[in-house]
Amino acid sequence: MQFVRNWKPLLLEVLVLLSVLVMILHPVQANSYRRYANDTIHYVRGQVVRVVHEELEDSPLGTGQKLGIQELQVELTDGQAIPITNYLTETHNVLTKEGQWVVVCVDAPENTQPYYTVYNYDRTPALAALILVFLAFMLLVGRRKGFDAALAILFTLVFFLRVTLPTLYSGASPVAMGFLVVILSTAVTLTLLHGFTRQCALGVGVTLLGELAACLLFGLFSGLLHLTGFQTDSAEGLLLIAQSTGLQVRTLLFAGTMVSALGAVMDVAVSVLSALREVALASPDPKRKDLFRAGIRLGQDMIGTMSNTLIFAFTGGALATMLVFYSYGIQVQQLLSSDYLTVELAQGLCSTAAVVLTVPLAALVGSAAYSRKGK
Repeated sequence: MQFVRNWKPLLLEVLVLLSVLVMILHPVQANSYRRYANDTIHYVRGQVVRVVHEELEDSPLGTGQKLGIQELQVELTDGQAIPITNYLTETHNVLTKEGQWVVVCVDAPENTQPYYTVYNYDRTPALAALILVFLAFMLLVGRRKGFDAALAILFTLVFFLRVTLPTLYSGASPVAMGFLVVILSTAVTLTLLHGFTRQCALGVGVTLLGELAACLLFGLFSGLLHLTGFQTDSAEGLLLIAQSTGLQVRTLLFAGTMVSALGAVMDVAVSVLSALREVALASPDPKRKDLFRAGIRLGQDMIGTMSNTLIFAFTGGALATMLVFYSYGIQVQQLLSSDYLTVELAQGLCSTAAVVLTVPLAALVGSAAYSRKGK
């Protein structure tokens, strides 16, 4: 029996890894429509062999950047050595030096000499190092649980990129796909962490209830605020795509709210349930009323920090845009009624409200499950 129990988590990990591999090798085929014909353009890695000449000066805006041009000799990964003129401006400023790895944009139409430009720094090695550091921390601190958590993140990311995006692009319902992402991500994450246990089932149930609260709130207030999905900066491009692919733009905001609220809702649900389980195990006679009160007290501390996390995430992401608005001298009434702020606030506040409502839901479910009668 012990042998069988030890193999169950390993079997689940193997199944999740196999599903990730299948999605990577056989992604969902999206609609073939593309807004731009870019068959002649591709991007390759190259190393700056020599800076032949450069004319640089300090930015007059005091940004600390160098402006001007660089004449570079770059060797591509196929061994080809090419000259490139690198223009440095305030908005496109890829200052290179000898030995620097860059990504080169190659525009090669038929019967024409290819045109080479420096697209950006080659950030692949640094990103790979960051991912490895992240995984190392997960494994060192979390050990087996850390590995399972990283595997759950990998599954969700691959499913979103290889299944959800192409399916939405081809005209599938954003609401249905949003629910599918929520259910699969929650189920895989909690099953990997807790196995096929009651703790896992309770966590999935409470997380889905919290997500339902976020959806109901956003559905209600999106009607009151007249949010249709066409107020975003990408609306014009999405409408052009919809004409050729059937993309359902109107409900994209709804699906985005479901996905954005998932992490925080799952975190609160699992944390409260786990805490109540430990309280029940430590108590000789766990009573439902006492466990519920304990869950509420635990959740009250979490609400403040988690709500701050969501609001600060919105504030940090919107900082640059808000500064631009400030430069326009936008009035308070104008700002509060703007499409940008309304969309961001509606999604952020509905997600935060769902986190708050998850606390009593988790306390209610946990107290029923872990009390003396629940046992």
